[in-house]
Amino acid sequence: MKRKKEWIFFLPIIFIILAFGCKKNTPEDRCDYDGIQIQPLYAVHFILLDGTPKKFCSIVCASMIFSELKKKVKEVMVVDEVSEKKIRASQAFFVESEVMTTLHVKNQIHVFSNREDAERHLKRFNGKWIENPFRLSAE
Repeated sequence: MKRKKEWIFFLPIIFIILAFGCKKNTPEDRCDYDGIQIQPLYAVHFILLDGTPKKFCSIVCASMIFSELKKKVKEVMVVDEVSEKKIRASQAFFVESEVMTTLHVKNQIHVFSNREDAERHLKRFNGKWIENPFRLSAE
C-alpha cells in the first residue's frame, strides 16, 4: 500500500518532466538552409515577394541560398548584435572578424545597426569591413 502512495506522489513530477523536458523545436526555430536550431541573435530573415518567410541561423547559411532566391526576395532582415533588434540588411554594417558566431558553418560575419558599434568590434577583434551580402536590385 505504501508503494502506491509513493507512485502517486511522483506522477505529477513525471508529467512535468515529460511535458517540458521533451519539448521539440518547432520549424520556426530551425534554419531553412540546414535545419540547425537558430540562435535569435545571429538570425537572418528573408521575406519573399509572395509573403513567405525564410529564416536562417547565420549570415553564411543565408548567403548560400541568397543567389538562388534573390529574384524572389522582397526584404532581408538581420539582427543587430548590440540591441538584438531586427534591422534591414540594407541599413546594417557588416564586419568579418576573428569571433565565430555559428560554429557549424564557421560564421565570422557580424551585424551592427550603427557604425560606432561596428568599428569597436572591428578594432577589438581584428576585423574588416565587408559589403552587405544581401544586396537587392532595388537598393
